[in-house]
Amino acid sequence: MPVLFLLFGTTFIWAMLLVCNRIALTSFDIDPYAMTCWQLVFGGIALVLLAPGRSIPWRQFTLPINWAYGFLRVMTGVTWTASLLYISAPESGILSQTGMPLAALAATFVLGRAPGRYEWFGHATLICGALWLAWHLPGGFGNPAVLLMLASEVTAISSSVLAELHPDNQIKDTWAHLRFTGVLLLITASIFLIVPPLIALISPVPIPYISTSGLFGTETLIAGLLIGILFRGPAMVLSLRSIKTAGIEKYILSTSVLPFVLLGLEMVAAQFALTPMPTHDSVFWISSLLVMIGIIQITVSKHRHAAKRRAQDRIAAAAATPENAG
Repeated sequence: MPVLFLLFGTTFIWAMLLVCNRIALTSFDIDPYAMTCWQLVFGGIALVLLAPGRSIPWRQFTLPINWAYGFLRVMTGVTWTASLLYISAPESGILSQTGMPLAALAATFVLGRAPGRYEWFGHATLICGALWLAWHLPGGFGNPAVLLMLASEVTAISSSVLAELHPDNQIKDTWAHLRFTGVLLLITASIFLIVPPLIALISPVPIPYISTSGLFGTETLIAGLLIGILFRGPAMVLSLRSIKTAGIEKYILSTSVLPFVLLGLEMVAAQFALTPMPTHDSVFWISSLLVMIGIIQITVSKHRHAAKRRAQDRIAAAAATPENAG
């Protein structure tokens, strides 16, 4: 599968998931916490059972790294979903742009892959776009969505680093990888059920509905079943495969187009009266422009940095040949 197709396919599936979440929250009697939990349960079961005749990988349920990953994914999902109570999906996509600079820092100090010098200008532009939108939200930087989305990105990057380093994410057997992903989803769902008080305690702002009281609502169950199998499971599979194939920097860069994909999908949903029609003012479009400029800067810088590295490798290889050595 071409890497570019994989990366943008992953972004599209995540955008579909977010818009469907917003439709569920705004159009039906849905408990957001319980719905997210059921998405993980049904998505995980579907992936584990997808490969008939293979044993369930019980060992995966005992690994601390899987539980750490699950907890981080819980915080990512809860905080992003909660932010949709305060802002639109495209606005959440703009605020998520803080993830790119965080990914660059993680790549530099954890994975040992420092980006090119000029790439940091692109990261600064992305941050400016996010700050511009946050400043103009109701309540400004005090809007709960600002801290919620920052927490979502910190935990998302942390879980992405774990995913890249996880030895079981390197396996080539497609069916085994699906089962591994399903186990991660089920572990994450277990954490949802076990630690609502802890999540409420460490959340940067109060999150409504952090409880399991609405777990068995009919509409909540249906939404969890459909969105979990159709989008949550595939999104996790594609995300882990993208991180494994391209690394977290390119994976997060590909998600930078998320605000624009979300805007298009919300406009389509609004045509069917599923969500309110997006009505974004000049603040949103200025933020979007800054994000687009930042994406272009980072992409060009990565291309030049990669070309420079290839040239250096060719020179080093040529210098190491026997003819030159003699």
